[in-house]
Amino acid sequence: MRLKPGLLSLVLLAPLSMATWLGCHAIAGIEDRTFVDPGEEPEPEPSPVSEQCASYCAAVMESCTAEFQVYSTVETCQGVCALLDPGDPLEPVENTVACRARQAELAGITGELAVHCPAAGPGGAGTCGTDCESYCTLRASACTPEVETHEDCVAMCAGLTDAEMFDVIANHEGDTLQCRLVHVSSATVDPDEHCKHSSLMPVDPCIDPEGTAPSCESFCQAVMTSCTGELSVYESTEQCLAVCAALPPGGVEDQTENTVGCRKYHAYSAMLAPVSHCPHTGPGGDGHCGSEAEPSTGSTGNCESYCTLLEAACKEYFDETFPDQAACALDCSALPGAARDSGYSVASAEEEGNTLACRLLHVSRALGDPSECGAAFGDSESPCAQ
Repeated sequence: MRLKPGLLSLVLLAPLSMATWLGCHAIAGIEDRTFVDPGEEPEPEPSPVSEQCASYCAAVMESCTAEFQVYSTVETCQGVCALLDPGDPLEPVENTVACRARQAELAGITGELAVHCPAAGPGGAGTCGTDCESYCTLRASACTPEVETHEDCVAMCAGLTDAEMFDVIANHEGDTLQCRLVHVSSATVDPDEHCKHSSLMPVDPCIDPEGTAPSCESFCQAVMTSCTGELSVYESTEQCLAVCAALPPGGVEDQTENTVGCRKYHAYSAMLAPVSHCPHTGPGGDGHCGSEAEPSTGSTGNCESYCTLLEAACKEYFDETFPDQAACALDCSALPGAARDSGYSVASAEEEGNTLACRLLHVSRALGDPSECGAAFGDSESPCAQ
């Protein structure tokens, strides 16, 4: 079959016309389309790293190594850097990147890594802001805040144990402020994994091994920080230490036993909910750190603790009054305020009267001053008269 001359020309020109159209298409800058499944979220583009952060992180990763390493990866360093105040390189002070960059530079120049590397790290170590200021700044930006304000976070952070050194490997675990700094730094890159590790509450791996007996110093630091004002359960750190020394230490995993470990757990909980948990940290345990109520034995939780402290503080008086702890607990169980959730505080205990709260306050005092034993027993001439 023969094509007419006009049709033959159109057929021959068609490929050329298509090629020309495609060329114009490319020249016009129209990009090829790529099909994306509507159910799939596109991967977010990584945030650009500032020149300041790139320079700082290169310096600190090079200078601070081995036991003085302060970031696990350069990406973690860059994540922390992006959340901090850049500061002024001409005046490198306070909680800023500029201050940390200067400390990293000094670490390289002087070789005094123990002096400069902690300050160049995420916490600032008191030179570039305090560790608590930095921890709270990073956690508020990288994670969901646990407390209402930055000031509240810094105040509660003061109750955490300070390891007084910073090493990203050594501080990767353990119930310390520095462990939380390690994990809140990692949370700037992977919040889903590390935010939970950096909580004010001790959460694995920022927790001491099961069976570890809490120190009285760490317990009292926590409770004197989290329970203040009208919620105070000890009149002083010294009184807290004396009560702590008279109670069974238990372990850090305790949550209901009549131990220091249980009270420390509630002291941490009080950082987030003080009204609910402060009474549980007090000398009586408020029925939450002690045996469950059992009327036939006089056990109320509060009475178990009271009798333990009473025998420790006023041994001679105790032996003359009670044949054993069980008799003391049975006598105690009849007192107002002996039951669980009595809501002990120093303020409530200072109201004179024949209450267990009054006796608990005075037995706490008696641990340092035996003249308080009469009030601790509720003698007739005492503020806690029967």
